[in-house]
Amino acid sequence: MPSESTSLQEDEPYFRSVERTSNLRANIFLFECMVVMSLYIFLLYAWRLEYSSQVNLLAAFGAIYMIRVNIMSRWLLPRELGMEEITVVILFISSIMGSYVILAKEISSVGLAVSSILYAFGSYLNTWSEMQRKFWKGDPANKGRCYTLGLFSWSRNINYFGDSMLFAGWAVATGNWVNSWAPIVMSLAFYFFHIPEKEKYLAIRYAKDWPAYLTQTPYAFIPYIC
Repeated sequence: MPSESTSLQEDEPYFRSVERTSNLRANIFLFECMVVMSLYIFLLYAWRLEYSSQVNLLAAFGAIYMIRVNIMSRWLLPRELGMEEITVVILFISSIMGSYVILAKEISSVGLAVSSILYAFGSYLNTWSEMQRKFWKGDPANKGRCYTLGLFSWSRNINYFGDSMLFAGWAVATGNWVNSWAPIVMSLAFYFFHIPEKEKYLAIRYAKDWPAYLTQTPYAFIPYIC
């Protein structure tokens, strides 16, 4: 069974196979997030010119998300951050947050409650699934094995589904249905691009575990749906 540090052959997928050797890219990503978050907060309170519950909630959603992704990039993920993540991904996140500010409209307290539930549950799915996997991977007895338990038994990419759900909740908090473009585009990118590429790599890295995992958890993205 290949270990976590096993190198892939040249003709094999290389998705997220490079182990981290320094925090340079993580530091770059942190700086980018700080810049984006600063602009987001400025636009929220300068553009909107108000301190409403909606604006405060949108600010909290942004802060929580940025803190979470940086904790993940530094602690939960042992791999190196890809160039795509510190370029394309951060630009995509910036465009989403910009849209959420500029297109925001007033929303009822019920809408804010619904958005908070979606955001909280999505954050839970993403963060707790990653923590479960890290704790399991920390046991030397599990070295080189594919994690198939916990929330990852609901869906093989439950963390991605959690991200889509939290961004859906975030979009609801803006009070403008047009902002649904963000979770929709994100979900389509996950399902048709990131998941197939990632699972092609995992099928090779965990060749002994993968067939059983596909049988145990046939849902690649949304539990009990697809």
